[in-house]
Amino acid sequence: CALDATAFASVPAENGMILCVDDATRTIKLPTSGNIAKYPLALNYSAEHLYESKLGLKDFKLGKDDFYPRVGYLAAGDLWTTNCVDLGAYSSAADVATALASGDVFAAVGTQGAPVIQAAAPSVGPVLQVIKKTTMPDGQDAFQLQVLKV
Repeated sequence: CALDATAFASVPAENGMILCVDDATRTIKLPTSGNIAKYPLALNYSAEHLYESKLGLKDFKLGKDDFYPRVGYLAAGDLWTTNCVDLGAYSSAADVATALASGDVFAAVGTQGAPVIQAAAPSVGPVLQVIKKTTMPDGQDAFQLQVLKV
């Protein structure tokens, strides 16, 4: 499926985003509140394509006119590490780590595709749990997420 030209006109698709798959029109859409209820959700885990030597893997993204994204439907138990998150009400990754030390931390599907970290389990869409704060290979803050319920 191709990225929806309207939804991705100014927003790239990044690895770690959770996106909606519209099989009828063969397009990938952003997970707006209406789309989350209507379409299945999938994790973007596209293979990196870099053609300029100055770019690193941390700069990889797909635009609407690039390759089709590789996405996988979410299932309970899926586990992945990503730096593509919205910290939500937390001001830093360290604040999330502090919250993890004192209890469960969750994530909800954000309308821009990045999981939004929050203190309570979401009531709409899949329930994602933040397992731990970690780092990406280049040292950027990242989080390990797990799907508890689709």
